[in-house]
Amino acid sequence: MAVEPLLALCLSGKLYEVERWIADGRPLQFSPPGDRKLQRRSTALQIAVERRFYSLAALLLANGYDPNGDYYECLTPAVQAKDREMVDLLLRFGADPQCVDFCAVLETCDRALMDRFIEAGIDPCRGNAVARALGYRGRPILGFVRQYRDRFPGFQRQVDIALRVAAEAENPRRIALMLWLGGSPHAEVPATAEDDRGNTIGDTAFESSLWARKPEILTQFLKRPIPKERIESLLFRVSYRARPDLTRRLLGEGANPNSMSEEGYPVLHGFITSLLWRSSRRTAEECERGIEALELMLKAGAKWALDERQLKGLRRDLADGESKIVVRLLDLLHQYDAVTPEQLYELTRTPAVRKVLNGISKPRRDPFSTYHAPPPSIAAPAVEQPRSGYWKRHWSQR
Repeated sequence: MAVEPLLALCLSGKLYEVERWIADGRPLQFSPPGDRKLQRRSTALQIAVERRFYSLAALLLANGYDPNGDYYECLTPAVQAKDREMVDLLLRFGADPQCVDFCAVLETCDRALMDRFIEAGIDPCRGNAVARALGYRGRPILGFVRQYRDRFPGFQRQVDIALRVAAEAENPRRIALMLWLGGSPHAEVPATAEDDRGNTIGDTAFESSLWARKPEILTQFLKRPIPKERIESLLFRVSYRARPDLTRRLLGEGANPNSMSEEGYPVLHGFITSLLWRSSRRTAEECERGIEALELMLKAGAKWALDERQLKGLRRDLADGESKIVVRLLDLLHQYDAVTPEQLYELTRTPAVRKVLNGISKPRRDPFSTYHAPPPSIAAPAVEQPRSGYWKRHWSQR
């Protein structure tokens, strides 16, 4: 290659020889090669940036070196090295700031670098860079977000994503920081900052916290007001979680106890079926909370107009339920007229449900028993007995 001697001069740090090379009109830069092995080779500008050789980089750029013409851009190594002078030099000579992942800039926790890239016109929200960097909880990042929030409205979504990620990770400290930054636990955002399409349980941080093992996470969110447009959907989510305190609050804030899902099931369906799930391994305390939450719904006027398909499904669940739970459930449905007397008769007329009402429950089902069952025993192969007479004498010779 025509620039091989130039690369050797740059590696040796011979600045005057490089200047003489330029004065002779020799090439400074080569077009990006198609060969992968050659793509990994450092260029003259990359050598100057990696070695923090400011004078060499300034000499190359001042003589027409294109900072965007190499296969690999040079800004990221300078950012990772926290070399402010080199970053400023590259940007002044036209290096494209959009080639840098702004998360790498934020991870340096260098406010001067952050401000310099903002001045250069970088989009800080591209690729959820701010949301990814907020996971590091660096004070300069928090101050940067608070300072530029008004200038970049997209920062609100970045903080909301970081809050959702913290809720998924069940990290109370990070959740408190994101709430302090103004994150909304009711914003519909992805569950990961790496991919906007990624979603797990729930669409908001609040809904994710319903499944968390740490109750203090939901307690933090409950200190904040619940938007009216989220009340109905939250009631459907809470119906499966045996939370009478949250059920009482949602009903008190105007939730409709007779809301219908897109599939045609009322919200009452969740409260009932969650009690009858025998594979959920609920404790006695959780069952009591589920009964209390169901009674709150029935007191608020919840009804269920069962159609033929729903009636058969509920009857099947009753036959699989635990006797004490089924009896209390049917008593509540009868007491508050949640279903008609005819439907109540249809639910209890089969022998399978009658057995449950008489205290005979089916064995508890374990959905994971298939995976943990012991392997089937293999019988030893049968050994043929020695034969007598002629066959005995000849059998031993085989």
